[in-house]
Amino acid sequence: MKRLASVLFVLAAVSGGAGCVGSLSDPDAFIDGGTPPKDAEMVFQESCGRSECHDAVDPQAQLDLISPAVEDRVVDQDARTTGCESRKLVVAGDPDSSYLLDKVIPVPPICGGQMPVAETLSLDDIEVLRQWIIDLGGSGQETLDGG
Repeated sequence: MKRLASVLFVLAAVSGGAGCVGSLSDPDAFIDGGTPPKDAEMVFQESCGRSECHDAVDPQAQLDLISPAVEDRVVDQDARTTGCESRKLVVAGDPDSSYLLDKVIPVPPICGGQMPVAETLSLDDIEVLRQWIIDLGGSGQETLDGG
């Protein structure tokens, strides 16, 4: 009886699987169980706007990372950390020159403390911000050195 149940299970799986072969109209929508991929706005909302850090109401260092058009407030703007004012928050297209990215990478930044204060961003979130900075440059290339 056990063998018969196993055979029926295998046959059902094979015949049922054959009926499912095909393609999805939007397979990217099913990555991570249907959760849409994060963008920079989501990373800022989840990690920078909590605990009243860089929200729209009373942003730390007068840096609102939550309101729409955040790029207008960060691209080519001087860093606001004491002693770091010579750095640009975001250099469009150049994540390696962008102070904002230095602040979230989990190694001591060149100037000031790591952000967010209470946690470290995931490598995926850091990559989302890195790619966002590249995309702000409008070049469409993955890396500045072509590699």
